[in-house]
Amino acid sequence: MSDAFFSALAVRFRELEQPLNALDAATGDGDHGAAMRRGLEAVAEAKPGAAAQAFRGAAGGASGALFGALIGGIEAALEGRQDLPSALERSAAQIARLGMAKRGDKTMLDALIPAAEAAGAVQGGDTERAAAGAAREGAASTAAMTARRGRARYVENGGVGHQDAGARSVAEILAEYERFSRKHR
Repeated sequence: MSDAFFSALAVRFRELEQPLNALDAATGDGDHGAAMRRGLEAVAEAKPGAAAQAFRGAAGGASGALFGALIGGIEAALEGRQDLPSALERSAAQIARLGMAKRGDKTMLDALIPAAEAAGAVQGGDTERAAAGAAREGAASTAAMTARRGRARYVENGGVGHQDAGARSVAEILAEYERFSRKHR
């Protein structure tokens, strides 16, 4: 089942490559969409259990390591090795450690941590929907934040007024996860 999800996700991120590059150009080096596309295309071709490694190798750089942790968590949830809330919590902790970041730093964690919390708060319901909604809101909230981590912290005003591209990618990944889960119930 994870191979079908990652194939769909790769298609979605081909569509998002230019918009994500544009978001990243405002606060970074402008290649976030390209890195995500490369990483997800590699994941779509990877053997089961190797999604995180495939993403890291193809995307490269900090995004490769950070998003590789999330991709590995998503794969674990899809394969039933973890429930979604646990997978998201574990991914967020790993990313925080790797990136030396926390919620409020204007990073992908501003979408991922609320998603993990929202999914964990659902009792016997639609964890996918809760996670996707919280991630979308978290990503949107980054536009008002001043960056304290990553390249955006060096941009004038710390990138205030621009949504974080990594947070947007988290929201898009979880929106696709929700769509996929609904189709395959």
